[in-house]
Amino acid sequence: MFSQVFIFKDCPPPQAVAKLRQWGIEVVALAECPGVQRVFKYRLREVIRGKIAVVVGEKELAQRLGVAYASYQEVEDFLRYLDREVSPAYMPYLQ
Repeated sequence: MFSQVFIFKDCPPPQAVAKLRQWGIEVVALAECPGVQRVFKYRLREVIRGKIAVVVGEKELAQRLGVAYASYQEVEDFLRYLDREVSPAYMPYLQ
């Protein structure tokens, strides 16, 4: 299987953090946020090594790192899609 990490520029909504974690997706932030691991930009390569990474809210950073980018709205849309279209029975296969 593969590991995934969503890297938020700012503090992510708590509901998004809970849902992403429910699906086995690691959540980190560049800002100091309650309940979310803070990561400094200079350490991001260590965090993303061997993982599928998505930077949320900072397109230029995603481009520099060579990883995917998503807006906060796109993350919300993705979570709604998972709730609506993907059975929790598939959760182990997405992790």
